[in-house]
Amino acid sequence: MKKIWKFLVHHVKEDFNTRAYLLIFIFLAVSVFVNYWLDFEDTYLETQKGFTKFFVYFLFYGFAYFSALLILYFSRKGNTFFRKRNFWIRSLLAIGLLSLDGSQPFLHEAINASFDVQIQYWVYKVLTNLVGLIFIMVPLFVFYRCYDNRETHYYGLRPHHFDTRPYFQLLLLMLPLIIGASFIDGFLRQYPMYKVTQAYTVLGVPEWVTVGIYEAVYGMDFINVELLFRGFMVIGMMAVLGRQAVLAMAVTYCYLHFGKPAGEAISSIFGGYILGVVAFETRSIWGGIIVHVGIAWSMELVAFIQKSL
Repeated sequence: MKKIWKFLVHHVKEDFNTRAYLLIFIFLAVSVFVNYWLDFEDTYLETQKGFTKFFVYFLFYGFAYFSALLILYFSRKGNTFFRKRNFWIRSLLAIGLLSLDGSQPFLHEAINASFDVQIQYWVYKVLTNLVGLIFIMVPLFVFYRCYDNRETHYYGLRPHHFDTRPYFQLLLLMLPLIIGASFIDGFLRQYPMYKVTQAYTVLGVPEWVTVGIYEAVYGMDFINVELLFRGFMVIGMMAVLGRQAVLAMAVTYCYLHFGKPAGEAISSIFGGYILGVVAFETRSIWGGIIVHVGIAWSMELVAFIQKSL
């Protein structure tokens, strides 16, 4: 925990700008209020279909990311990143991959046309997590091999001398908060993410097999999330944005959570910022993976326990 605290103190000393941080705070406060007042994510974005859905998600995430960068650009003297071709290639790639993974055009239609109605929901829940490998991990690997292969970190997936202890300690500190949240109705409406289906009877396997497969791929998807947000949007953008990459990423990360309970979206701002700082300071995303997967599985477990009591 001391290491994480030192990372945060050092980053804030180097990066803090009163005007920039205040304007980012106001932007996020207005964004959160408007989204949950209008239920924008669920009633508008999620109702779109096909490439239209991809396009509106691109505008949605692009608005978050580039608005944050505009604030940072005009809040600090000497910023020139908007004039750099490298910035536009990387930022548009990041928002494009995020939008593709968020919209997953035609996936639902393909599943409905290919699988028995009794297992369609289970297949969708599994594939929606697996397609991140195609939409995020593979494109970033290709980009890395073509443009960043002189770097040894592969956007934080290949760390050197990485200490895992602070992140497991942080997980232990989070556990009481997760248990406490499990008594809130909004939490139990959202979790567990796996909803009971009859897929196991159709497939002829024990129920724990279908649950286990879903939970495994659910956890794996957070590797894609960390690779994109903390890996590419922080470590991969360091050369053009420096420490400003952390704040811009955290704003976009908040928008990623707008379909979830408001408390989770708000907490994602702080969580995303902290994990972004850790990635920046360590050039590794494994701290984020440990924390993210650990919290996700803990939330699933306590929700399962609560609903079984």
